[in-house]
Amino acid sequence: MDNKNQEVKESIIEKKEFNVYYSRFAFMFLVFIIITSGSISEILSCQMRYFIETSLYMRHVLAIMLLFVFIMSEGGWSFNLENDDSQSNNWSSGHVIHSIIMSMGIYCLFLISSKSRLLPNLIFFSLILTLYLLNTQRSYWYSRNQISNQTNKITLYSETFIAIIACIVLVYGFIDYVIYQQNNYGADFKWNLFMFGTNKCSSLSSLKNN
Repeated sequence: MDNKNQEVKESIIEKKEFNVYYSRFAFMFLVFIIITSGSISEILSCQMRYFIETSLYMRHVLAIMLLFVFIMSEGGWSFNLENDDSQSNNWSSGHVIHSIIMSMGIYCLFLISSKSRLLPNLIFFSLILTLYLLNTQRSYWYSRNQISNQTNKITLYSETFIAIIACIVLVYGFIDYVIYQQNNYGADFKWNLFMFGTNKCSSLSSLKNN
């Protein structure tokens, strides 16, 4: 009987970890929305805007801090889920160190995803959006006993499959874009500018000229 109870407890913890990690992985979609609405920086002072625009790393630091604020607004994240659930957290009592590390990790994944051509990029963000929607809806139904344990388990396997495909697309898109940029720039290709610099799009320049 004790062994059965232990197995049930471990199964619950495992499902909860899936739920938490998948929702955090899908958090990159929020980063995408934030970055694409970057025109909000126009309300800043001219000196601050100039500093952000001309600094190679400042924009990335600000993006990580913005992610950190969003995570802390949820009560912060911790690597230890049991310890995280032992007390109710809010923006003023969350695990700051773990939240910053996770913010950096999510932003690094987003940065890698941004170094990709159009098709892999669209596929990747479509997959993580699907993952977020599926995981959130499954969690809603399961917490209200509207789906069975078997259906919940099958859905979790489906989410795992989607996450694996998303990672494969992420790696493929990044490698493909590195090769593409190296062919374009040759000896002028620099990794620090490639990873942290601003993407200069000739297609957008032609649109502005028109």
